Amino acid sequence: MTKKKQAKRKLISLNEGEKTYSMSRALVQGDWCFVSGTVGYDYNTGELPESAAQQAQNTFANIMAALKAGGFELGHTVRVQYTVSDRKYIKEVLPVIKAHFGAILPAATMVIAGLVDEKMKIEIEVTAFKG
Repeated sequence: MTKKKQAKRKLISLNEGEKTYSMSRALVQGDWCFVSGTVGYDYNTGELPESAAQQAQNTFANIMAALKAGGFELGHTVRVQYTVSDRKYIKEVLPVIKAHFGAILPAATMVIAGLVDEKMKIEIEVTAFKG
């Protein structure tokens, strides 16, 4: 019996806070990149904007940084899950989503649910593939 070669695994972290939750921002396994649920903190200032649209914009910036660190780009996204903390924020975040994924059209799910911090309005998780 021959052993199947296991693809190299790479963990990506963008900030120290991820250690609190025992997680990586992203994990690259072979041709796949799994980006954990990501929120709209500005990691340079540590601040979370008030507006849902700005949180969504920051979230995409954080996701793109994680993808880039793993050798991927947003265009490699094949699946996305949006978690929005209240239906009232959907209209505010949709233009931001469309600006980033309008031409990519990944498989997507949107869920309305509470997030870890009540100030958080959107969390986005993506799976990317390049192969």
